[in-house]
Amino acid sequence: MKLKLKILSVAALALSIGVSMSNPSAYAQSGSSTDSFPKPHNFKPLIESAPSANKSADQKKVPPKNIDLQNQNLRSLTVAEDTYGTNTSPDQALTINSNTITNGYITQQGESRWYKTSVPANLKLTAYMAAGATNTDYDLALYRLNTTTSTLEQVSLSSKGAGLYELLSYIATSGTYYISVTSYQGADTTNPFTLFTTQSDSYDQSEPDDNPWFAKDRGTTPFTSQQNIDNALDEDWSKITLNAQSKVNLRLNNTSANGTYMLQIWDANLKSLGTLNQNADGQIILPAGSYYVQVMAPSNFDLTTPYTLSVNYQNAAITRVAISEVVSDRGVQGMVNYGYGKKWRVGYNITVKGRAFDATGNPIANGLVSVGVKVKLNNKIITQVGTTDSMGYFSVPLNIGPAIGQYSYSAPVSTHYFDIIDIAFASGTNTVQADINTLYHFAYSS
Repeated sequence: MKLKLKILSVAALALSIGVSMSNPSAYAQSGSSTDSFPKPHNFKPLIESAPSANKSADQKKVPPKNIDLQNQNLRSLTVAEDTYGTNTSPDQALTINSNTITNGYITQQGESRWYKTSVPANLKLTAYMAAGATNTDYDLALYRLNTTTSTLEQVSLSSKGAGLYELLSYIATSGTYYISVTSYQGADTTNPFTLFTTQSDSYDQSEPDDNPWFAKDRGTTPFTSQQNIDNALDEDWSKITLNAQSKVNLRLNNTSANGTYMLQIWDANLKSLGTLNQNADGQIILPAGSYYVQVMAPSNFDLTTPYTLSVNYQNAAITRVAISEVVSDRGVQGMVNYGYGKKWRVGYNITVKGRAFDATGNPIANGLVSVGVKVKLNNKIITQVGTTDSMGYFSVPLNIGPAIGQYSYSAPVSTHYFDIIDIAFASGTNTVQADINTLYHFAYSS
């Protein structure tokens, strides 16, 4: 089945809204001195529904949590001094610097390569690793050196799977930190893996949350979170749990002119279910289970401006809306009869208010309602999406612009010129029944 982005649209007006996906060649950013860094992505649109996933992201055997260094003779070599890698144990760890790309090879399955880096103060330490070949599965782990016990204590890890890069972060105090790259499956002496670290002195309170193992557990209830992308590698992960099959409504708002963000949905097996661009509404049908929502910056980031992620759940389909009011500017709101039946009269800026119901007549909470209007001027189509509240009510604003005045009506004092324009409603890809389908679009009077 071809993957399709499910953006809320007005099917009755044959509206088509697309999300532009791109795979940038470099990781540019603002608000940071980190060098541009490429990050492999395979972006696909959000699918409409997903099959059940019965695994979890933590089933792999991961690197050991603690390593005793008391009987090991630690050395200090740089990567340049040991290009081909004798760093197969912590005592042979190579020193690496932040914001510097390091390449290495693993010669056999199960082998590890070790590196160490210094953190001068309380900072967020982020580490990224990508295997050279897509059929190898390398894991990434971070250890803090406990100088009292001479033990390496694991403080973070990333263990996704073949073909996926690994990313971790840790809110570090000053000291020495060790990084291991370990082959879980396969080895490659031709294509090197890439290791990169960076340090951030500013980050939001949800950190560290850069992978599924450290995702913020949002439970089973709808949530809205506000966070920052603090460096070019930073990702924010949230875990959601569904007790029954649900329509999951997603919205990623970003007001920054410098940052460009995107969210991605993953199932419990860490299979991508698609992506959604910023400032767009998406909906996906998911069976009961656990899922992950990942927010990332595929091109630029803005440390100073937070984004807002909203996730809510709709357990039934919207089939009907009842319109209670259409509010308008220009002093022309209200229902009138210009000889073509009683209709709401509108000007340039309108707000459509109503309530959404399912097929049995029950109000639908947290449902997405798309409103579309087709005006006569250039046959322009205007759409906007709103979300119902806990009682099923919605309020959707639209700027529909001026009318051309195709029709006229002789009132007692003046003649009114107006258009008759279509209005339609949808939820997801489905047309929704409504008690109105046209409006009087007021142009002018004489």
